[in-house]
Amino acid sequence: MPDVNLSRRGFLKLLGVGGVVAAVGMFANFAPLNLSSKQASAQTLGSWTLGADLPFPTIHAALLKNGKIMTTPGSGWQQSNKQGPFKVSVFDPITQIMTTDDTLLDDLFCCGFAQLVNGNILIAGGTTSYADGPDGKYHGGNFAYEFDVDTHTWNKISSMAHGRWYPSMGTLSNGKVYVMTGLDEYGTENDLTEIYDPVSKTFSIKYNPSSSNTYCVGSGSTLPGAGSPCYGGLNNGTNPDFSYYSRSLIMPSGLVFLGGMRKKLRLWDPSTGIWSLPPDHAHGDDHDDDMIASGRTYGTSVLLPLNNTTSERGRVLLAGGQANSGATVQNTAELVDFNAGGSNTTPFVSSAQPMTYARMYVDPVILPTGEVVIFGGTSGSNVNSVLFPEMFDPITNTWKVLSPASVGRFYHSASLLLPDGRVWVSSGTPNMNTFQATTEFYSPWYFDEGTRPIITGAPTFQPIGDQPYSGTITIPTPDGLNISSVSLLRLANVTHHFDAEHRCIWLASSSVPFVGKFADSVVVNAPINANIAPPGYYMIHVLNALGVPSEAKIIQIGAPVISGPDTTPPIIGISSPSARSSIMGPSGAVPITISGTANDSSSGVQSVKISIDSETEMSATPTIIDYSLWTFSTTISTQGPHKIKAIATDNVGNISSIEIPITVFFN
Repeated sequence: MPDVNLSRRGFLKLLGVGGVVAAVGMFANFAPLNLSSKQASAQTLGSWTLGADLPFPTIHAALLKNGKIMTTPGSGWQQSNKQGPFKVSVFDPITQIMTTDDTLLDDLFCCGFAQLVNGNILIAGGTTSYADGPDGKYHGGNFAYEFDVDTHTWNKISSMAHGRWYPSMGTLSNGKVYVMTGLDEYGTENDLTEIYDPVSKTFSIKYNPSSSNTYCVGSGSTLPGAGSPCYGGLNNGTNPDFSYYSRSLIMPSGLVFLGGMRKKLRLWDPSTGIWSLPPDHAHGDDHDDDMIASGRTYGTSVLLPLNNTTSERGRVLLAGGQANSGATVQNTAELVDFNAGGSNTTPFVSSAQPMTYARMYVDPVILPTGEVVIFGGTSGSNVNSVLFPEMFDPITNTWKVLSPASVGRFYHSASLLLPDGRVWVSSGTPNMNTFQATTEFYSPWYFDEGTRPIITGAPTFQPIGDQPYSGTITIPTPDGLNISSVSLLRLANVTHHFDAEHRCIWLASSSVPFVGKFADSVVVNAPINANIAPPGYYMIHVLNALGVPSEAKIIQIGAPVISGPDTTPPIIGISSPSARSSIMGPSGAVPITISGTANDSSSGVQSVKISIDSETEMSATPTIIDYSLWTFSTTISTQGPHKIKAIATDNVGNISSIEIPITVFFN
């Protein structure tokens, strides 16, 4: 490559006048080492620390854009809670404080949920009655909620057409959410697919024009009112038969793939509503393709890391589970490879190396390194917990047994990746009379690999015109010249041992070139389209030559591009102390800790400063994610009234402030 003498400012100017293609070629030799060679440095098996005991099982858990965890246990499969109160809460993994925000009239136990474009969480379905009634079935609710992360409120929205207990959900490339399967209000399979529109906050039914299937609500039930209304018919069909909480994944093609509970593999086209069966590409005959295993009840299905390229079609790992309910638990694994199959609809299915331990009720997590760790699970039907996690390397397709947990995880456990790179593991219900209250944190191998690279500020997206995809992302880091790869992971939404939205995208790697690397930053291509990265919030990491990742910054992908300059000031608030409060302390030096929030949806918050009585402005400290939470400590030397002012500045210079009065007294 010829010598390149280009400053960062000149480089960004080049991008601004359409020089992206030339710049990519200019810096193509900055591609990192192959990930397999980097990850070979991982010598440790990771370590565990005990976390807080929680007051109820965290059966449904979602990582929020503010770094906290929303959980909606409802009755929590606990005999004592079946009649309520139905709890919902938020857990802070840094302070390990659980805030029981509210109790709802609806039981969200066995709901589904998805992350919306704005970071709010759509929650749909749940339980109206347990399987202890005259028909011996669980009955599903048709209720739905949006959890507003910014206001911390649970807002009930329009209901679905019919009940869903154990629904499958996921956010599509257009920002809408599909909801399918589950048990209806009579305990029979709901064969409708409904689409949630976050703008109108309503659901609509999506039919299959290539089918004539019908669905009658409560079909087969003897309960009063069952059997009607009916849906579907000629060229307007309802869904085929598949499992509740089906393992559905949004593929880079935009198709939804179902595989992992039952033997039959399926594809659904959300643009047309048409269901199809992949042809048997693996075996070369005329039969539709199936898994190799005859079933994987409560095994796992994971979309393996994707390259941010137009040729990416996706690979899926299927592992563990029972061949059918009550059967022997398996340790086998297989790969459904659309890249090897040669098209978006013809995967190549092959056996993968088996796990060391047979397990079901497993909790999969993709690390920032692209490795997949399987936590917890049991070797029998909710008995005999497996303490040893196993890590799958998607490059070598091999497993590695990791350090054992100290707490067993059963049905209804959950695991999710935190922004600092640890994995939070919680819950588990061995029966309806007890649950596992103790949480644990797993620190993967990269915590033992010395100094980690850092991201020093909010990454910035430079769009091409008004397009929310393509363009570039600039990531500030003093390690820029030593960064070898950049990974992007969608925030987790975990329930019943599965996350339909779980995905990792390589924005730069040995297969995906950087746009540029500098002493103080790296520049990568943003996700090329909404199929690779459906709109919403993601964690972005930079990795060094050893494959060691930084802590994450949480960024929004696919947000509408605001035309024209950003003139909107950030939003700033003071949470503590409250306005007009009285504060007491020792004479001449009363300590005071000020905390609050700041956010800016356009360019991000650059700084928060504090001024007491209009004197010198002093910098506050961000406690999580770019000043969304901040704190500042000082002392006040005089008694009487004082004013506290907090000033927020965004990344383009817009400023806003808030001022509150307090009164100081000496002891």
